[in-house]
Amino acid sequence: MSVFSEYELRKMGIKFKSGEAYQSADCVGSCEEELESKVITKKCRGNVVKTTVRGTGSGTLTISMHMPYEIYTQAYGMKLDTLIEGVQAYGQNSRHEAFAIVQDVFDEDGVEKFKAYPNCIIQTGVARKIENGAEEVAEIEMEVSIMPDEYGNGVYEALASELTDETAKTTWMTAFTPDMVQVTKA
Repeated sequence: MSVFSEYELRKMGIKFKSGEAYQSADCVGSCEEELESKVITKKCRGNVVKTTVRGTGSGTLTISMHMPYEIYTQAYGMKLDTLIEGVQAYGQNSRHEAFAIVQDVFDEDGVEKFKAYPNCIIQTGVARKIENGAEEVAEIEMEVSIMPDEYGNGVYEALASELTDETAKTTWMTAFTPDMVQVTKA
């Protein structure tokens, strides 16, 4: 394969650090990824003689979507034990909860790629829009911070056709962890 252009995000799952399983959050309008890097330069007599660029494991996802309410309230820390049953609130007592994201992405020819962001948190506050009489229901947009995991990685990805580990291939979307894609040393 020479080119893979991300075209369609068909499935997305979110698993909170306090949770056991990935929950479906498939109604995504768009997802924009920007990963950070650090530029290191070496100078000799005032001139740059070498430049090295390294990833930081950090970045940002900007996601527009219709999010299941249960995931929304948990991600924004709106479930406060000081409130009566059925009431959520957002304010000074809200603490955004860390989570992992998995994605099933396809190119325009139907070639499949798996992606995972193991350590994320929403970095913006609640932002919603209501437009009376609109012909389309507005998606929510949120900025998600990508943070490095225990291995220093912020994102993992694998083309399904090149993923030879069948366990990783069949469980990526339901049980991904960074440990499952590390080489085990004998």
